[in-house]
Amino acid sequence: MAFDYSTSEFPWVTVETFGFTRGVPETVTGCLLVDLRGVTFDDPANEEALRGRDGKDADVVQYVLASKGAFTKLSEITRQAKALLDSNATRNLTLRILIGDDNGSTRAVVVGDAVAEVLTARGIPTEVEHRHLPEAAQK
Repeated sequence: MAFDYSTSEFPWVTVETFGFTRGVPETVTGCLLVDLRGVTFDDPANEEALRGRDGKDADVVQYVLASKGAFTKLSEITRQAKALLDSNATRNLTLRILIGDDNGSTRAVVVGDAVAEVLTARGIPTEVEHRHLPEAAQK
């Protein structure tokens, strides 16, 4: 059964980014956990000009998304999210996508925002929370 999420007044998906070194958020049934620690994305911390910046910085976003395999990983995550969302929707459950890297402030943020953007563009209301960014940086 296909659902039309675009008519919804509330988000069907919540993307939460975090750092594994700071603790994994509690997971529940119907939650998608994405571990970016083993992916081959370029790490901004290894690039002196980007060191100390977070995943909201335009240069960091460009750097991470230019990594080999970045768009393949985004496609994989959004495909998994859509399948799980459709399953959850039959039980009227929203979907939580937890995306983590080492510290939760760079690659996880970039990927979390990109996943939310793709899902929203596909008519699936999505909200994002970055657990390990200061509130001012989340805008």
